[in-house]
Amino acid sequence: MMMTLLEVLNAATGYLEKNGVPSPRLNAEHLLAHVLKKKRLQLYLEFDRPLGEAERAPLRELIKARAARKPLQHLVGNWDFYGRTFTTDARALIPRPETEQLIEIALKLLPADAALVADVGTGSGIIAITLAAERPTLSVVATDQSASALELAEANAGLNQVAERIRFTQCDLLPETPAGYDLIAANLPYIPTAELAGLQPEVQFDPVSALDGGPDGLDLIIRLLPIARGKLKNGGVLLLEIGHDQGTKVRQLLEETGFSEIEVIKDYEGRDRITRAKVF
Repeated sequence: MMMTLLEVLNAATGYLEKNGVPSPRLNAEHLLAHVLKKKRLQLYLEFDRPLGEAERAPLRELIKARAARKPLQHLVGNWDFYGRTFTTDARALIPRPETEQLIEIALKLLPADAALVADVGTGSGIIAITLAAERPTLSVVATDQSASALELAEANAGLNQVAERIRFTQCDLLPETPAGYDLIAANLPYIPTAELAGLQPEVQFDPVSALDGGPDGLDLIIRLLPIARGKLKNGGVLLLEIGHDQGTKVRQLLEETGFSEIEVIKDYEGRDRITRAKVF
């Protein structure tokens, strides 16, 4: 039986909604556009187009997987972040809108003559790659403990044509050299261990090592602060993405470590999300 594109889209939306998937229509549109190899908005011009079984069968499998709460970004295999496309899979966290705010802040704070920045816990590479792409004079050091995450990040750097200016390093937080960073950015694991089991089903597909921040979510942040302070040049900036209830504690930790001009910045929903501090 032949169905129109709109009928297929409506059926897929209903199935996702019944299975509790957030934003079911948007998810159905993304998956159908992926199957048809079209931009999502192009679907609106083809609602009357008939879809045969050859096109509906792969969509059906994707819809079933999404209903089982496999992340949309894993199913389509890529996602947009700050105007660029990144490969996405289970090796690293999915790019999230909150991190785009960190990029915006970094770009405002970086002086015109900035030469060296670091992205600690780079994951899929979105911070390192975006900063390199937005500032063609920058060199970037991107670190992670996960070899598989670094493989993904290197592939994304090649995809976005900035690989020659990023040094990917498998290490604990920051390498021994170089020092003198203009900016260090970090989106480290900050979720308390006890809260992991209660996260959204989609988040359960992310690597636990990219989520688990220890008993209070601050283990890696506590370890990073003195290292970052010693690696930043005079006037250098540290940017941290943090949990929504960690602003007061992280501010205190930054003060105790000797940072200055500390600011806790809220995300677009009014929650603590980023801390900014300087070294003098």
